Amino acid sequence: MISEFQAVVFAAGKGSRFPEILENRPKCLLPIGPYPLIWYPLRMLQCHGFVDVIVIVLENEKMEIQSKLERTSLKLRIEFCTVLDECDVGTAEALRQIADRIKTDVLLVSCDIITDFNLCNLLKQFRQQDASVVSLLMHCTPACNGPVPGVRMKYKFEKDLFAVCSQSNRLVFMGSESDFENGFKLLGHLLRQHEKFDVLSGLMDAHIYVVKKWIVDILKTHSIISIKGELLPFIVKKQMCEQKFNLTHDANSNQNQNCATEPAITKCFISLAPETSFGLRINTLQSFYQANQQIYNVFETVTNMPVSCLITKTCDVRSTQMAQTTVGEQSVIQEKTSINKSTIGASCKINSKVRLSDSILMDNVVIEKNVIIENSIICDKTVVNSGSVLRNCLVGFNYIIPMGSKNESSNLTNLNNFMPI
Repeated sequence: MISEFQAVVFAAGKGSRFPEILENRPKCLLPIGPYPLIWYPLRMLQCHGFVDVIVIVLENEKMEIQSKLERTSLKLRIEFCTVLDECDVGTAEALRQIADRIKTDVLLVSCDIITDFNLCNLLKQFRQQDASVVSLLMHCTPACNGPVPGVRMKYKFEKDLFAVCSQSNRLVFMGSESDFENGFKLLGHLLRQHEKFDVLSGLMDAHIYVVKKWIVDILKTHSIISIKGELLPFIVKKQMCEQKFNLTHDANSNQNQNCATEPAITKCFISLAPETSFGLRINTLQSFYQANQQIYNVFETVTNMPVSCLITKTCDVRSTQMAQTTVGEQSVIQEKTSINKSTIGASCKINSKVRLSDSILMDNVVIEKNVIIENSIICDKTVVNSGSVLRNCLVGFNYIIPMGSKNESSNLTNLNNFMPI
C-alpha cells in the first residue's frame, strides 16, 4: 500500500515564533533530545515502509540539513528540493514548485510533528473512502507542569473549528476559532445537506494530510499560498458546492433516485487519532520545551527504538546521578553531578558539583563547577560560570553568565532584534 504514495516533508519554515532560540539555525534542526526535529517525521515515514522521501528546504539551508541527516541512522533516500530564502514561502507555494515531481497520490507531512500515530490507518481510510483528502487531527497533549523558561505570560493555544459528519468523518467546514469570536454561523446548505454533524474544537491539526494527485495539480492554476489556511478550505468548499449542485439537480430532475445516489467527486475527511496517541507540533517555545521534557517517556513508541539511543555512543558520562536525561554527541559530563529530566546537546561540557533539572542545554554549552540550573533553556555556545544559579531562565546564544550570579524568570540574551514573548 505504501508504494502507492509519495511522501513530502515540509522543512522550509523559518520558525518566526521562537527567534530567541534559533539564531541562524534552521527550525527543522532544533534539538529534540539528541536528534534534530526533522529526524522524527522522517523516522516515522521509514518505520511505515517509505523508502523515498522528498524534503523541501530553503536553498541556503540545504547543505546544513543534509549534512546533519547524513550523520543519523536513517536509511531513506532523500531528495532535497529547494525554495528561495528571499521571502517566506507558504506550504502550498512550496508544493507548487515541486508539482511536476508528484506522480501519484501524496502524503504531506510537516517537519515539526512528533507522533506515534499509525499512518497505515490514515492511508487505509483514504483508500476505502476514495477520499480527495484526509486530514489527521489529534487530541492535544497535556502541557508540562511549571512555567516555560523566560516566559512571563501564559501561552494561548490556537484553536481550530472542524464541522464533521459524525457517522462518516466527512469534513464539511473548517476554520480558525479566532475568526469566530463574535459567534459561529452555519450556512443553510450545510444543514440541508447534512442533517447531523459535530463541531469539534480543541483538537490539533497534525499537519499530516493524504491528498489526491489532482489536488496538487490544482496549485498550478491557483495562486494559493498555504495548505491549511487556503488549499484545504478551498477543497472543502469545492466539495460542498458539488453537493449543493447535486441537491438542486435532484429537486428539479425526473431522475431523482439516480441523482440522490450519485457520489460527489470531491470528498474530504478527517482521521481522529485515539486519545491515547501522542502528538505534538513543535512550533512555539512552549512546545519546544515540552517536547524535550517528554521525549524520554515517549521515545520508544514514537521511534520504535530503545530509550538507550537517547544517550549517544560518543558522549562521556561519568556521573552516576542521572535520570531521564538525553545526551548528544561528544558531550562530557563529569562526576559528582546531579542531572534529572534534561536534554544535553552535542559537544557540551558539564563540570563537577552541578545540579541540573528540567532544562535544555543546546550545543557547545559549558557549565562550570557548583552551578544550579532549574527549568531553563541554555542556547548554543553559552558559558555558565562557577557558583551561578539559573531558575526559569532563557539564556541566548554565546552568552556568558558571570560567576556567582543569580537569575530567576529572566530572558538573558545578546540579541535585541526580536519581538518580546
